[in-house]
Amino acid sequence: MKSKLLLVLASLVLLAGCTPKTPPRVVSKAPRPKSRPAPPAAPPAQPVPAKPKPAPREPVPPPETPTPAEAPYDEKEPLLVKVGLASDLDTVTFPCCEEPLQVAVETQEVAVGSSLRIEPAAASAQKGFYRLQVAALRDERQAQDLASRLERESGQPGEAYFDAGIDLYRIRVGRYPTREAAEADLKRLSTLGVTGGFVVNEGGSVTQPALRLVQGQSSRVYPGRWLSVAPVSGPSVRVQGKRYRGRMLVYLNDRGALNLINELPVENYLRGVVPSEMGPELYHQLEALKAQAVAARTYTLRNMGEFSREGYDICATPRCQVYGGMAAEHPLSDRAVAETAGQVLLYKGELVDALYSSTCGGHTEDVHVIFPLKNDPYLKGVPCMESGMARIDGDLAPGVPFPAGLTRRLLPPAAGASPAAVLGARLEHLALLAGLPAPREPLASLDRREVQRYIAYAFDLALDARLFLGPEDVRYLLTDPPADWSEEDRRRAAYLLRSGLLSGPLDQPLSPDQIERMLLAMAELLRAVRREETSFFSVADGRLAVRSGKEDKVYDLSQGAATFRRQGSELFSAGLNLVPGDLLTLFWQGDRLVALTQELDLDGVAFDRSSPYSSWTRFRTDSQLATQVNTRFPGFLFSSFEVLERGESGRVGKIRIYNDQGQSVEVDGLAVRWTLDVPDTLFTAKRLAPKNQEPGWLFNGKGFGHGVGMCQVGAYGMAQRGHTYREILTHYYTGVELGKVRIRNRSAAAR
Repeated sequence: MKSKLLLVLASLVLLAGCTPKTPPRVVSKAPRPKSRPAPPAAPPAQPVPAKPKPAPREPVPPPETPTPAEAPYDEKEPLLVKVGLASDLDTVTFPCCEEPLQVAVETQEVAVGSSLRIEPAAASAQKGFYRLQVAALRDERQAQDLASRLERESGQPGEAYFDAGIDLYRIRVGRYPTREAAEADLKRLSTLGVTGGFVVNEGGSVTQPALRLVQGQSSRVYPGRWLSVAPVSGPSVRVQGKRYRGRMLVYLNDRGALNLINELPVENYLRGVVPSEMGPELYHQLEALKAQAVAARTYTLRNMGEFSREGYDICATPRCQVYGGMAAEHPLSDRAVAETAGQVLLYKGELVDALYSSTCGGHTEDVHVIFPLKNDPYLKGVPCMESGMARIDGDLAPGVPFPAGLTRRLLPPAAGASPAAVLGARLEHLALLAGLPAPREPLASLDRREVQRYIAYAFDLALDARLFLGPEDVRYLLTDPPADWSEEDRRRAAYLLRSGLLSGPLDQPLSPDQIERMLLAMAELLRAVRREETSFFSVADGRLAVRSGKEDKVYDLSQGAATFRRQGSELFSAGLNLVPGDLLTLFWQGDRLVALTQELDLDGVAFDRSSPYSSWTRFRTDSQLATQVNTRFPGFLFSSFEVLERGESGRVGKIRIYNDQGQSVEVDGLAVRWTLDVPDTLFTAKRLAPKNQEPGWLFNGKGFGHGVGMCQVGAYGMAQRGHTYREILTHYYTGVELGKVRIRNRSAAAR
């Protein structure tokens, strides 16, 4: 994984698509500030045509004819990408007067003086028709299969198309002249198992595309499919409550509705993708964010033009990559994008299909298991962990419980005295450490009421208890206090309980463990001891590197300290075996580190163990699974299922579902996840039939997503362990090389 990489240069050929054409950028005739140049020329209409589905995506091959020497990637002439934000809108509105905007329909400029509303105004070759929407699914193959099946069985045309606004594939059936005819056929389709369908209206095929622009009381129709809105003096445009860099496009699609699109340079687009896919506040390792930037850039360029039929290159949802516009941008992810500008992943000189997912559960999967139509050799399952860990040995003998091992060091108990005298002496020592006068009275006994009285007296807490607790607070905090306790006894007990200084049954003396916990709590309250919550990074040459809050810190271990590790529900002194990301609590006396406690991560040492999905449990009742199955296989009444195949990581590759008639259907790949409604396909399933409850299935699993390619939380874990973004990428993508984008034939393709 740490082998030296060869940096190779790739040429990306950007071809202009035939349809739909993007409007050229209009140069405004109005005067502009002299310091701001005119907007750059428009990009090619559409770089890469959409590919047949569901075949795997392939990069466009380079031209066979010789071409002039190309310049390397240059931000002065950026490659633009069109991002689909929403589909099939009835209207799009741009708010008024926040900044000057340059608006045009095709090449015709439009003066804007108020809020601008855009509506379809196209003529149609035929009247609009009605359709039945029968489902909305995440899995493309399942959606296409359902549309084809309903077309065969109903005799009505079926179609599945992606809706960028909801991140689902809509399945629609039929073309009916009236709503009544559609509603009548919906009853017929119910015999095929279709439930929950509803009637929708679609426009007729567009022959004279036009857009209606409404400003205040005025309205005007402009011929054309495209409207562009570009900022005049700023970097962004606001629409639908968000700001986006570049310019906004409104496209009249073939269904007679509007698609909202953001067109901007790829590098600016990545500024809104990287933090949306891997939040820098939580995943604050720069090398992980750089790996994400390279993977996202590669995915973008590989899939340019996938939605060209809809007027855009790539969607803004998890179906493609999550894109949050300017609101998502963050300085650390901006830095990751800038420091990897133009860098992509290549396999044998071609762009890879840089798939990635949130959490792989300790091992990624071979691509064909999850995406049966793909078999890319660089998308192989790999472990998401490595051997080896750091070690810190404390200066206490093993097996001493916490906090006694710490408090007895801070406040050593005297030998040979009575228990009450010992505790009194230790409390007196604590008072002196805190700079308080030594108590003049002895502690009479370990009776709880006496200890409470002594602490309130010795540490001047009586007034705190009277000021900060009312009678109702006392009654709420204490349950059945001893009958002979006075009101002052009860108030002191409630205050010490609320402050975390004392715990346990009110009618019993303090146990040895309760005494040690009380002493530690008192020491922290009086600032004789300070605790610091950190995340371990590394240890070397007696130097401990941790993350504390949002800062990276290094501390000296040369003076020695006690170390405690969790064993079951308790902490005991022991040597610490550590991997980056382990939670360490540091205890300080002044500027000296006196103790460390380690919280053992029961999810082990996988790179992605910090994810909330490193392990999970779900229970699905039979009726819940029946609903999921019936949506995908109308009329098929779910009874049970079995696992047929598993992949390298243990992920389920294929299941067989049975109905109550003994018939079965098979589901494979990522569709298994959607059909069973689970976070990932790395799971086991147990049939449960509890008494007086609906039977169902208990799923125990790991991971979130599809588990192919780069594991995002795993990349963060690798970066914590000191790996570079190059090492991260070559770990998750087998046999790839890091390349640099070159743009060829840009000027020839530009309009």
